[in-house]
Amino acid sequence: MGPIESYHGRGLGAACTNKVKQARGFLSGLESILLNIAVFCILVLCMIIMASVILRELGYSGVSDEVVIVGELMIGALILPLAYVAADKGFIAVEVLTNRCGPRMQVALNILSALVGLCAVSPIAYAAYISMADAISSGSYFFGLLELPKWPGRIVFFFGYAIFFIRLIDLAIFESLVLCGVIRPSSTDLAEE
Repeated sequence: MGPIESYHGRGLGAACTNKVKQARGFLSGLESILLNIAVFCILVLCMIIMASVILRELGYSGVSDEVVIVGELMIGALILPLAYVAADKGFIAVEVLTNRCGPRMQVALNILSALVGLCAVSPIAYAAYISMADAISSGSYFFGLLELPKWPGRIVFFFGYAIFFIRLIDLAIFESLVLCGVIRPSSTDLAEE
């Protein structure tokens, strides 16, 4: 059972609760797709590096523009899974202190972490948008044999941070509703925390 099905609304209409579940389910599905794309980026990255090493051992020059290709694939591998990790609460936490807090204080700390994350991610997402818009409008490309365009990597970078930003907003709102008692976590979730 996923995190969306493990909560039930109290005080909200059934239609509103279903819409929240659908929206969170859509976001969760999108995060899973982005995670799979990141895994694919890592596999392609490994194949390019392996092909380049083998070609150099055989006396050839290696894969053309491999540094650019590897750099662009690293963007996908690192940025796309951020929202998935945030939804899973997989970031580093100081559990020595937070585990000693009560359930309500842990929810309040979850809200604080989402808000601090929003403050950190906002300027990065805005800068990513500006960089993406500039790369698309200017048609800039990387210098090299293949003259690869810059816009695909910029779009991936912006999209990864935009979904991460949306997930942090979702977590802040959802945890606030839990803290206010509008949404109540199930007993299995309380046992996990």
